[in-house]
Amino acid sequence: MILRRPEGLGPGEVRSRQRARRQLAYLITAGAVGGVIGLITGAFDEGDGNLFAGNWAALALDPAVAILLAVLLAFGFVALPLYGFRTIDELKRAQSLIGFTGGVLAVLAGFPIWAVLHAGGLGAAPHPFGVWLLAFVGMGLSYLYALWRH
Repeated sequence: MILRRPEGLGPGEVRSRQRARRQLAYLITAGAVGGVIGLITGAFDEGDGNLFAGNWAALALDPAVAILLAVLLAFGFVALPLYGFRTIDELKRAQSLIGFTGGVLAVLAGFPIWAVLHAGGLGAAPHPFGVWLLAFVGMGLSYLYALWRH
């Protein structure tokens, strides 16, 4: 068990359990930050907007709440991953780098492709959530590929 006391264990196993506990705390923190962001957005939305439906103009937040959410989003999407990269081993770091690269390439290629298809009358105009989804799906698929290869 991750939380069991490391009595009678060798130094490698003690270190592995410490790493597993740290990873569990990291995941709980990330989940809590995401939950707080969702709770605050849902509780303080003054309009009929939705972060995921793409109707950004209808989303209305108090400026102080918007600043708080921006800080929490920066913490969740920048600070936590940077901390995570500092604490993982070389293989997981390489796999994460492959995933990150896949997300970047998905946006760099996907957005212009989407824009020219829209210009040709073959789909909706690009919107922020769609671009984010390109990155997220590209990153996820690339990361799964990296896990499968190693």
